[in-house]
Formats: sequence, structure tokens, C-alpha cells
Amino acid sequence: MGTSGLLDRAYIVTTSNYIIKAIDPTIADSLRATASVQQIADSNPGYPCRQCLKDAEVGDELVLVSYDPFDRDSPYRSASPIYLHKHTCEPAPNSADIPIQFSRRTLAVRAYDKEAMMVDAAVTNGSALDEVIRSFLVNDPVDFIFVHNAPQGCWAGRVERI
Repeated sequence: MGTSGLLDRAYIVTTSNYIIKAIDPTIADSLRATASVQQIADSNPGYPCRQCLKDAEVGDELVLVSYDPFDRDSPYRSASPIYLHKHTCEPAPNSADIPIQFSRRTLAVRAYDKEAMMVDAAVTNGSALDEVIRSFLVNDPVDFIFVHNAPQGCWAGRVERI
């Protein structure tokens, strides 16, 4: 199967005024270098890589690390667990397209202002993520949004206006 077939199944294409960003590859590599917990994917979906924004295939090697996505101080600042492929993978493009990985899960969506103070939040089925993001971005104070897997609390990605 060619690469375009993989990409076709990795994203739900949308027309939006936002982009979804994965973990920065430099930060991901730094986390990989210090990771002490390694796992082999034994199901799919089940191990969402936060660099390529794809679910690991059965047999893929991953690391489980703690990641703090905030770039400024905030009372809401906290680290959460994330999976990364053990070896560097192709970074997900900054895109408005919703990763299939997100659409398969129940998500906690949290909107923050320029001071990193939470101004809105919702728990939603991943298939409704686009609608939730759009409703948050109508609110002028919203500067960025974090998406997490709701049950486990794992950070999934960052949403920014374009």
C-alpha cells in the first residue's frame, strides 16, 4: 500500500479556521532519549503516538513518557502521559484535518486564553471534535485549545487559530 493510502485513513478532512499541532519533533526526541517505560503495541487502536498522530500498529515499539504541553505558567499547567513511537516517526503536519486517532476516542477539550487560563471545556465524542473546536473559537479570549483522551488524561494535541 502506498503512502497516500495511509494518509487517507489517518485524517478526517475539514475546512476550518484552525490547525491541530502534534508534539514538536525536537521535544519528542528529547523525551525518547530519557524514556524508561517501553511497550509493544498489542492492539489497535490503543497506543496513540503523539508525534505522527497515528495509532501504533500491533508489534510497534513505543515509549510512555510524561509531557507538559504548556509553554507558560498557569494554575492549569500539568504533565500527562503520552505514547511516542520508540524510534522517530514522520511528524504529523500542522493541519485542520482531524486525525482519525482523535475521532475514535472520548476527548476532553480545554480552551485557554493568552494567560493560559481555562475559559471553556467539554467532554465529547471524537467525531464531534470539529464542532466543539469551532464553538470554542467563537469566544474571542480563546488563544489555544488542548485536546486530551478523556478516560486516561493523555494529552493528544494542541489547536491554534489560523
